[in-house]
Amino acid sequence: MKLLENARFYTMKKEGDYVDNVLLNGGKIQAVNVNPADYPTATRLDLNGDTVFPGFVDSHIHLLWYGQALDRLNLNETKTKQEAIELMIERKETLTEGEWLFVEGYDENKWTDDNTLLTANDLDQVSETVPVLVRRIDYHSVSINHAFLNAISLTKDASFSGGGEIDVDENGELTGILKDNATDLAIQAFKAPTSKEMSHWLTLAIQDLFKKGITGAHSEDLHYFNGFKGTLDVFRQTITAKMPFRAQLLIHHAELGVFKQEKERFMDGNEFVELDAVKIFFDGTVGSRTAYMSMGYADSPDYHGLKIHSDEEFIAIVKEARKLDLPVAIHILGDAAFSSVISVLKKYPPKSGLHDRMIHTPWLTDELIEEAKDMPLLFDIQPQFMASDLPWALDVLGENYPKRAFAWKTLLKNNLTLAFGSDAPIEIPNPFYGIHAAVTRTTNHDLNGKAYFENEALTTYEAISLYTTGSAKASYKPFSRGKIAPGYDADLTVVATNPFEVPNSDLRDIKVTQTFVSGEKVY
Repeated sequence: MKLLENARFYTMKKEGDYVDNVLLNGGKIQAVNVNPADYPTATRLDLNGDTVFPGFVDSHIHLLWYGQALDRLNLNETKTKQEAIELMIERKETLTEGEWLFVEGYDENKWTDDNTLLTANDLDQVSETVPVLVRRIDYHSVSINHAFLNAISLTKDASFSGGGEIDVDENGELTGILKDNATDLAIQAFKAPTSKEMSHWLTLAIQDLFKKGITGAHSEDLHYFNGFKGTLDVFRQTITAKMPFRAQLLIHHAELGVFKQEKERFMDGNEFVELDAVKIFFDGTVGSRTAYMSMGYADSPDYHGLKIHSDEEFIAIVKEARKLDLPVAIHILGDAAFSSVISVLKKYPPKSGLHDRMIHTPWLTDELIEEAKDMPLLFDIQPQFMASDLPWALDVLGENYPKRAFAWKTLLKNNLTLAFGSDAPIEIPNPFYGIHAAVTRTTNHDLNGKAYFENEALTTYEAISLYTTGSAKASYKPFSRGKIAPGYDADLTVVATNPFEVPNSDLRDIKVTQTFVSGEKVY
């Protein structure tokens, strides 16, 4: 047994509720507020006056992609296109003969010299002979150089499944930009990773998350690396009692046949790796101009974005999921996408006791929220998207943007269930970055400046609850995770500063000092 003391342990049962010590026994919380004299054999751990919460869970992440991003050159912090190109040139010089360059994470909206998407002409500055691929931060477009175009013999008429675009210029020439499902034409030209590589990426990701106080994550990986079975095997072999982490894995819709063949079941697995809902992409993103919007875009009112699947294909996927007693988890950016999805889910609801997940949903209206009330839904929200996407997304969408933007307070007021995540590697998976964004409503360009849609701001307690009790609801474990209480899993996040006692502007700077999973100190 371990007795954790000299800290304020917020139970998350209700706002302001805390206890003075916590007794752990194995992987569970045995008791709180105990008399230490009653447990003379317990190992006593002094937490130095820190503040403790139930373990923070990132409810939307891509663990293997995040590990890749940590392992590869990542351009997320570059401030100019020229800086990005120079960094790629440096990395290119480290390649072995015959190796191709895969780079992650650029965001042209952060660039001060040229805020346009990278093109083949840009990447030819990196190399005219080595194939180069750069993935945009939202994972909905890639850019490749002419050496890559030639290596895969890409033409503007190349076929691919689902919605996407092979971009061409005014002369009909390839620009090197591929969007949504068309990105597979380039990405799949790289060799499939080995199990050893995947385990390395997974370990990198989890060890980094421990430092950020994250004890578990809901992740979508079981399609892009080595198929459903090969990738799931890596998770089950890597995440064990030696490296405990709560991984809840979404199932890409293309893997439903293998899921059925392998006789897997919903929420099957062990205490560390479980299978969750069926992941479906409905539309793209505003940054790639592929989000499905009712009013179109500012410079193209008649262009509404794209659907990844036809209506018939989408309905067929939902029906197949229902046959297997599975809920669905749907990527939704645009308001038109949300409307379409809601109408289908009303016709084909999940099995009683299950909920479907509405992922992202930044652009809503009062009418859409009213439609969603009383449906078995959980809103899978990434608060940092607001800080990253505003104000530029308002310019892209124009004055007719849906007026319930990043409307988390309104969703809570309508008794809808929310859970917070980061969508890493698209955002940095630091929960306090998300908490800061949710509470202050400021942007990355001006962290202490203008607040956007202030009436949607959450309290600090509400924001923290969406990483704890909200994530526990998303996991179907509201009575075993997300709170500090007897019988609950001994997953804890320890921070140096009490977030309830600092100015909102300082929430982003709170540091994690220790992390516990299943009673074990992992950081």
